[in-house]
Amino acid sequence: MKNPQGSRIVNLDLIRFVAALMIIFLHAYEAWVGWFGQVGLLSNGTFKTLSYSGTWIDQFIRNLGHGVDVFFLISGFLITYLLLEEKKAIGKISIWKFMVRRSLRIWPLYFLIIAIGPVLVSWLQEPSPNYTWNLLFIGNFDVIFTEKWLYPFAHLWSICIEEHFYLVWPFIIAWVPTKRLMSVFMGIIIFSIGFRMYAWSNFDHGWYYVFTHTLSRMDVLVIGAIGGYYHSISPIQIHLSRMQRYLIFGLLISVLCLEPITQWDTLIMVGFKKYIYVALTAILLLDFLFNPSFKHVLKPTSFVHYLGKVSYGIYMFGNVLLLVVIKKIMLKFGITNLWIFMGIVLFLSILVPILSYEFFEKPFLKLSARFRVIK
Repeated sequence: MKNPQGSRIVNLDLIRFVAALMIIFLHAYEAWVGWFGQVGLLSNGTFKTLSYSGTWIDQFIRNLGHGVDVFFLISGFLITYLLLEEKKAIGKISIWKFMVRRSLRIWPLYFLIIAIGPVLVSWLQEPSPNYTWNLLFIGNFDVIFTEKWLYPFAHLWSICIEEHFYLVWPFIIAWVPTKRLMSVFMGIIIFSIGFRMYAWSNFDHGWYYVFTHTLSRMDVLVIGAIGGYYHSISPIQIHLSRMQRYLIFGLLISVLCLEPITQWDTLIMVGFKKYIYVALTAILLLDFLFNPSFKHVLKPTSFVHYLGKVSYGIYMFGNVLLLVVIKKIMLKFGITNLWIFMGIVLFLSILVPILSYEFFEKPFLKLSARFRVIK
């Protein structure tokens, strides 16, 4: 992406990589708990021996699903920023070129996972998932109506939400006058809050509506879009001190350790609770991206920068590989150690996406570059 911030935007790749690792680590931990009966990270396998520290460490790991919100924030920021830059440069937005670029980035790997689904399901003897709903990018609604996360598509719900965002967002940015966009953004956020509260109160599958429905999750994408909007108007500058940064980071870690993200006691909590960690995360992201002290954290040629490029593959393959590791390695050889399991999953979750990126995704990315409006 051509941007006025030069090397600073490169730090986005580190954020992508960290977000992908958060989700992989969460899913791996949950898989280990489910298959090997280990209740907490510091326990001996039963609730009775679960220590206090084990409780909050366990809670922190389960809250790593917040990595999805990080991806949503990044997507909302980048998509909005790029569309507004295109609108400023040529006076309009080529919506069809945007759609082509996004499709060439998302679809090949997405449909590859769906294509190998029947093979994996048969090989691992798993229940057959709903292929049609995922082919149509409405797999998140399948989760809502069935209340099941079926392998190997359990993680595709967030990609479906991203696709819904891509279908709507370029039209909003193209057709709404730029000076009125903020009013539209705030309206969408308010609507999303209201929808979550209504769904939780009135639908039988309220929790699933809150967690996986597009309208429930759209607000985080729009919060990211607000950052992209202001960055397009005037490059963001932020100068948190080291102490301020440590304080905000400490608050975020405390929230993730002590407060279950997926539990709500009141209607107000359903509507507004997640903004605590979304706000703290957004501040830290902006600081990392646009604080001059972080300008040279990553070089474009660094390996971590490269891993950021393959973070989409890490998310897509990592969750698919979990059950392969469990059934074909852990159970086969009688291994139940968490750290061995995590090590194997992490290794494969990086190796396979790298191979996919180099030999499968790159041709599509090169083709996508032909449809860029701003070179």
